[in-house]
Amino acid sequence: MAEPHVCGTLASVRVKRRNVSELMNPDVVCVAPDATAREAEETLVKRAVSGAPVVDPGGRPIGVISQRDLARHLSARATAGESGRFYSDVDEYQEIGQQRIDRSSTPVSELMSTEVYSVTRETGVAVAANIMRERRIHRLMVTDRGRLVGIVTSLDLLRIVEELG
Repeated sequence: MAEPHVCGTLASVRVKRRNVSELMNPDVVCVAPDATAREAEETLVKRAVSGAPVVDPGGRPIGVISQRDLARHLSARATAGESGRFYSDVDEYQEIGQQRIDRSSTPVSELMSTEVYSVTRETGVAVAANIMRERRIHRLMVTDRGRLVGIVTSLDLLRIVEELG
C-alpha cells in the first residue's frame, strides 16, 4: 500500500519518533519527604530549578514540591491561633493566639503534591507532551521499575520545538 500524499507545509517535514530517553535529564534534583520547607527552598534555588520530585529512601517518587508551593506556604501569615498551635512561653501580655509561628520547619511531606505522573524511558516524546498538557503539569518523572531515573520538564519539550525550527 502506498503512503498517502501529504500537501501543504507538512509535506516536507519528516519527524522521527523520539523517546523520552533522548530528552530526559538523568541528573534529577530530589527532595526528601522529611526535609523542611526552608531546606527544600534552598535546594531549589541553589540548583536553579522550579520544582523537584520528593522521593522515598528507595528512590521512588512519592510527590512533587515546587517553588510556588513553598512560596505560598512560607509567605502566608500564620499565627498560633490560625494554626491550632498553642504555646506557653508568651512574652509579656501578647495574646497567645496572635503569636507568630515559624513555617519554615514544616516538612515537605505536608506541602507536596502527592500526584506523581511518570513514564518510562521508552515512552514517546509526543505521549509525554500529551500527558503534561492534559494534566497541566510541568514535570514528568521517568521511572524504571518504580525508581526515579530521570525527569522531563516543559522546557525540555520546548527544545524539540526549537529543533523543528
